[in-house]
Amino acid sequence: MIIDQQASHASVRDELPSVNTLSRRGFLRAAAATGGGLMLGFSLPFTTGEAEAAAGDGFAPNAFVHIGSDGKVNLIMPYVEMGQGTYTAIPMLIAEELEVDLKQVQLQHAPPDEKLYANPLLGIQATGNSNAIRGAWDPLRQAGAAARTMLVAAAAGRWKVDPATCRAEGGEVVHAPSGRRLGYGELAADAARMPIPASVELKRPEDFRLIGTPAKRLDTPAKVNGTAVFGIDVRPPGVKVATLAQSPVFGGRLKSVD
Repeated sequence: MIIDQQASHASVRDELPSVNTLSRRGFLRAAAATGGGLMLGFSLPFTTGEAEAAAGDGFAPNAFVHIGSDGKVNLIMPYVEMGQGTYTAIPMLIAEELEVDLKQVQLQHAPPDEKLYANPLLGIQATGNSNAIRGAWDPLRQAGAAARTMLVAAAAGRWKVDPATCRAEGGEVVHAPSGRRLGYGELAADAARMPIPASVELKRPEDFRLIGTPAKRLDTPAKVNGTAVFGIDVRPPGVKVATLAQSPVFGGRLKSVD
């Protein structure tokens, strides 16, 4: 069964460029120009060709990461939360590879666009069949790892050192020999101009810090304080509401309907 329970937030459409008209490289350019940020979109499968070509080939991107100049990490979430912990587990995939704390990842719900946000296991933009984590496992980790790689490259370029001498740690890039540090926010604009890596090295399970560990549900506070927005709460302009009318008498039958 496929249920879309929690609604997309209108702010996503207001803040992000149209995903229907921009290529992946366009996302990078727009983000760098408007907010000094780094925005990444990834297709499945990963390709070794130009990012722009990959974005136009009809593959199903599964995640978008936006890192602003303020250092905030935003995950454009292609799945919905239905009580199974999706809004905690999927950010954990990004946070693990990006080397940030789970609480540093903020969610924005993806706009409707099956070309970009289809679940690769279902072929449509939907949450169901208990496969959100399976569908997101590789592409979300790849997205985080690629972002980390580009941030490290940006820091190394600024310091004029070998990227191999740098590492990502707690939302910063550290140059081990000199002890220099730069936050992701400081590097976001430079990272946006870096080439998207054709392939990335994912962390080994024995190196996981977050995946597989207990975590507080990120969706709980909004559900407790009443700020969570559900599908039943949404009233788009011009929406019509239909209800079932029950016969006022036992055994009554429909006479006419408009």
